[in-house]
Amino acid sequence: MISMDFFSEYKDKIINAAVMLLAVFVAFYLYGLQNQQLSSLEESKNEEARKSEIIESLNRVEKRINSYKKTFTGKDLGSVIDAMTEIAKDTGVKVISVKPGSEHRESDYTRSSFLIVVRAADYHALGNFISRLENYKDLFLIEDLNISAVTDSMSGRKLDSDLDVSLKISAITCF
Repeated sequence: MISMDFFSEYKDKIINAAVMLLAVFVAFYLYGLQNQQLSSLEESKNEEARKSEIIESLNRVEKRINSYKKTFTGKDLGSVIDAMTEIAKDTGVKVISVKPGSEHRESDYTRSSFLIVVRAADYHALGNFISRLENYKDLFLIEDLNISAVTDSMSGRKLDSDLDVSLKISAITCF
């Protein structure tokens, strides 16, 4: 009876205390869930920050690569002509004229054409010149070749020893 009297006398306080304990347990449970979500969000934020740093680094590298591409792949006319005249000098062929032709740009490369006239002492010298051109470190393609005997300007006779050769050469530059 004492316990029944005790419960009936403090019934409101016991219910309030039980509700308070239940509220505290629920609050701790929700606090734990929120902490887990907060730590998960913090990890996601850190991961995204690392990804962002990597992307920024890649963008800087890509910009640097693009600037190097512009610097190193763009062959100027002078360097191509110098390479051809150096090869001609090494093979005993005399360059008479060089005339720049058309330039075609594709997505991955540029094809620059040159019309070049050379004088070779014989077919052997001409063959060495063409072979050295095609095996040069830069890509040269011979698209057209016309060979004729050199004519004497005074008499109009063809000379047997020299050959006039006109070539259409394309230099390929990759991006």
